[in-house]
Amino acid sequence: MSPRITTAIAIALLFLAAAAGLRYAEGAGLIGADGARRALQILIGLGLAGYANLMPKRISGAPRSPLVERRTQAALRVGGWSLTLAGLTQAGLWAFAPLAVADPGSMIAVASALALTLGYALWAFATCRRVPDVPTAR
Repeated sequence: MSPRITTAIAIALLFLAAAAGLRYAEGAGLIGADGARRALQILIGLGLAGYANLMPKRISGAPRSPLVERRTQAALRVGGWSLTLAGLTQAGLWAFAPLAVADPGSMIAVASALALTLGYALWAFATCRRVPDVPTAR
């Protein structure tokens, strides 16, 4: 198994264990339903921020033209920054804001970051034109 898959499975198991632990703590009366929901949303926000922070560092695939490589890296940087900030915003809102603000605020933050990421990627690759081959003199 590749290290990426192993890491992804480990993180998924961590999220599932945290959700199960919070559900158990809620059922045992150790924390309220509000606390369990907040804790899980904070964990999700921090997970999004952590993954998004790694986005620009993961380029794979066959080598492409320098222009395509630059556009790909720029799109990954914009996505990384916007989604990292959205994840931190979600975690912060769920940690400190009232529920009436945290719920819609985190959805708006993540949706805005996703729209910015997709919009920039579409723009970057729509304006990326292939340079025609120039015939060489013989």
